[in-house]
Amino acid sequence: MTAALRVSGLSKSYGSLQALRGMNLEVQPSQIFGVVGPNGAGKTTLFSVISGFLPQDAGEVEIAGKRLSRGAPPPKGSLSILPQDAGFIADLNLGFQLVLYGELQGLGRARAQEEARRVLKLVGLSEVFDRKAKTLSHGMHKRVGIAQAFIGEPSLVILDEPTAGLDPHAAREIRALLRKIQGQRTVIVSSHNLGEVEDLCNEVAILDQGVLVRQDSITGVIGGAQLVVFRLSRPPAEADLAGLRALPFVTDVAWSTEDERLRVAFNADAQPPGPASRDMVCALVDAGVLFVEMKLGKSLEERFLEETRAGG
Repeated sequence: MTAALRVSGLSKSYGSLQALRGMNLEVQPSQIFGVVGPNGAGKTTLFSVISGFLPQDAGEVEIAGKRLSRGAPPPKGSLSILPQDAGFIADLNLGFQLVLYGELQGLGRARAQEEARRVLKLVGLSEVFDRKAKTLSHGMHKRVGIAQAFIGEPSLVILDEPTAGLDPHAAREIRALLRKIQGQRTVIVSSHNLGEVEDLCNEVAILDQGVLVRQDSITGVIGGAQLVVFRLSRPPAEADLAGLRALPFVTDVAWSTEDERLRVAFNADAQPPGPASRDMVCALVDAGVLFVEMKLGKSLEERFLEETRAGG
């Protein structure tokens, strides 16, 4: 299968600052792929090189098997990107602006008009075609920005912080939209909201100091088969945990006062995750301890901190 995106040995410096240091990355088609990293990890530079905004110092970029010339934009219609702070001209009709974006992608006027209406319908905002950008809420602006990114049905779409600054309702609508189109396009999502990445993405790349430190499926990154995390209704007494400690497959039981979570490590070879989780729940219920949330594996945030230098 031809990769939707392949980056090989990519390097980019700004004077003495190495933003990318021989980065290698491969994204398979028709998935939502997460890119995360601390500030300064190289995410923006990576996207700028892929999009042709910046020339790399070394390395290669391929989109759908086609190698891009150094510093040149991808072929029209193959890639679209929504930068974090993208906006629209306040006093111009949104339909006019979206049609212009379509024409810049190489579409004729009639096709661009069709695409503008199609993508607005995709994000549930058909009615704003004739409205000026300044009349929209922040959440509506974000949705129109995502609509713009899907004009012309590009094979690869990059969304940088698509829900940043949104209230919970608007952010939930954006996530629902991305789930709706999952499988139809390859979408790369960059976000500091690691819970969102964990919820949305099939696979994730963790960047740090200009290098790729980990790329794996979400399940592979969080290590779902070795740990169960409980959020309890109250802090447990030591006696409450005796039943858990007595389970033969449990290897460690630890209560964290920092995030008020109970973490139970276990040997998945001795007891598969499903039955193990069931037995842990029974032990807690027998002890009279109620829980409000149970999660198999570490959170992406925990793994992120372990994989990057921010974690120590």
